[in-house]
Amino acid sequence: MKQCHDIIFVISLSLIVLFCYNLTASALKSDDIRNHLGTRTPYRFKYNKDDNKICFQNCKDDKIWMVLRHGTRLPNDKDIVGMNTILKQLKIDILLKNQNGKGPLSKEQLDWFENWNNNTPLAKERYLTIEGQDEMILLAERMQKRFPNAIKKKYNNETFLFRYTATQRAQQSARYFTIGLFDSNKFQHIQFEPALEVDTTLRFYKHCAKWQKQVKKNPDTYKEVTLFGQSKVMNDTLLAVTKKLGLDKTLTLDQVVLMYRVCGYETSWHKYMKSPWCFGFDEKTIKVLEYFEDLKKYWVDGYGYTQRAACMIMKNMFHTMSNGPSATFLFAHSGTILKLLTHLQLYKPQCPLLADAVDEGRPWRTSDIDCFASNIAFVLFKCNDGDKILTLHQEKIVKLPMCDTELCPMADLEKQFHNTIHNCNFTDICSID
Repeated sequence: MKQCHDIIFVISLSLIVLFCYNLTASALKSDDIRNHLGTRTPYRFKYNKDDNKICFQNCKDDKIWMVLRHGTRLPNDKDIVGMNTILKQLKIDILLKNQNGKGPLSKEQLDWFENWNNNTPLAKERYLTIEGQDEMILLAERMQKRFPNAIKKKYNNETFLFRYTATQRAQQSARYFTIGLFDSNKFQHIQFEPALEVDTTLRFYKHCAKWQKQVKKNPDTYKEVTLFGQSKVMNDTLLAVTKKLGLDKTLTLDQVVLMYRVCGYETSWHKYMKSPWCFGFDEKTIKVLEYFEDLKKYWVDGYGYTQRAACMIMKNMFHTMSNGPSATFLFAHSGTILKLLTHLQLYKPQCPLLADAVDEGRPWRTSDIDCFASNIAFVLFKCNDGDKILTLHQEKIVKLPMCDTELCPMADLEKQFHNTIHNCNFTDICSID
């Protein structure tokens, strides 16, 4: 009898493992909707899994400067309220319309809806999640394996610098990153730079009056995203999502966007659970919602308007490589990452993103370039023929457009960014005439 119990247990465990594997591994396929969740896309689907030491002949890694978006977080207060009101009512409507096998949803899908609830307290809006903690720990471990000389295993406050914005999610991301580099027992001995309420380096845009007026609060900034929200493509998408959930009354744009956002949040939080709010989407409709978000980010944080103020954080990198510690880690936000990528001329579309011309092959895709825990790193290599810089994004080596090779001579980079280094004054750039 015991042997039979053992066999049943092994079979059950195998099924659980297989189920969990299918929930995670399938998302690596390009047509999986979980690859298209915009800035809430899980980092576990995007990072570079090769953590082998990165070497170049006659070179040695000497310093690293890295800026990271915080890990997976809870929703903002607006989304939490929407979950507690709009989505709770939609849940009731969906269950009623699909009862007794009348609607298009399967019994399994209805079970996910039946068991769905939102217990996120408003007081913890935007807080780092457990998944976000894990992202930071594992990311730190991989980076240390790749660059063991620049990122020592032994902590020294003269060789390491950790800095974060004045937010819980950035502060906790920094904390768990250090646990990945060292261990939890040494956390209390690690020195962090004081968080600044007005941080013109990590959150330069928040405090840049010119950017706030000319971009953030300028109605023209949102012209294309508004037009796309009113387009036939979007109206067809709203109808398709409504039909897929078995509802009679066509869902509004606000309702579907909220579903898309919560689908992203809940997919990121849970490795082995499904979000029922993803059931309304297929590959075609999810890509429409993805483009809707990409449009907004392009015009607010990207190439739609000049991101000159990003020179503040880029200047910090050059200064650190000359006079700073061996390993610098800065914990910031989505806006920081996107503006820095723009300043580096990475992922620039051939033509501006517009409402009436969806670019399926666009490099500017926030699901890939700005998911949770996104990061940009510059590594200084001391080589026999001079200092060189290696750039990584999402832990993957990228060639900067202004460089001929991936390992770019520091002297060439300094020439290309001369204005960034020498003519980047926050007051001059951000003051309103």
